[in-house]
Amino acid sequence: MDDSDFSAGEVDWQPASGAQVGVTGEHGPAYVEHDVDRSKLEASGQHWQRYHYDRCSFVDADLSNILTTQCTFLRCDFTHADLSQSMHQRSEFLDCVFRSAQLTGARFEECRLAGSELDGAAMSGIMLRGGDLAAVSLEDADLSGVDLTEVVLYGANLAGADLQDAKLVGADLRDVRLERTSFARADLTGAQIDGFDAHQADLTGTIVDREQAVELARAFGVVIS
Repeated sequence: MDDSDFSAGEVDWQPASGAQVGVTGEHGPAYVEHDVDRSKLEASGQHWQRYHYDRCSFVDADLSNILTTQCTFLRCDFTHADLSQSMHQRSEFLDCVFRSAQLTGARFEECRLAGSELDGAAMSGIMLRGGDLAAVSLEDADLSGVDLTEVVLYGANLAGADLQDAKLVGADLRDVRLERTSFARADLTGAQIDGFDAHQADLTGTIVDREQAVELARAFGVVIS
C-alpha cells in the first residue's frame, strides 16, 4: 500500500492489557533489517522477539509455527508466505501485504495490522482477538466463525467478506466498506456501527443488542414510536 493510504495515528488504539505493542525506543530492537530480501526464508518454529523489519520481502517464506513477540514489521511483503499455526503476541504489521498468504490457524493476540492487505489470504481458524485492523483490506475474505472480539476494523474494506457465525462482540465497525458482506448469525453485540451501511450486508440471524436494533431499524426506514 502507498504510505498515503493510512496513517497509524488515525486510530487511537491501545491493547486492553495496556502492554506495549511492537519494538519500543525504551527497550530497543534486538535485531534490525531494512530493505532486505528474505524471500523463501525457512524459519519455521523460530521465536523472534523485538525484531524490527522495514520494507523487507518475505515472499514465499516458510514462517509456519513461528512465534513473534513485540516485533515490528513496516511495509513488509508476505505474499504467498506460509504463516500457518504461527503465533504473534503484541507485534505490529503496519501497511504490510499478505496477499494469498497462508494464515490458517494463526493467532494474533493484541497485535496491530493497521493498513495491511490480506486479500486472498487463507484464514481458516485464524484468531485476531483484541487487535487493531483499522483500514485493512479483507475483500472477499473467508472469516466465517472467526473470533474478532473487540477488534478495531474502523475503515476496513469488508466487501465480499464472509463473516457468517463470526464473533464481533465489542468490535469497532465504524465506516467499514460493505458490499455483498455476510454477517449471517454473527454476534455484533456491543459493536460500534456508526457509518455501517446495513443495506449492503446480509444480516440474516445476526445477533445485536437493543441499541443496535433501533439504529439498524432506522436505517431501513422503520419508524420507531
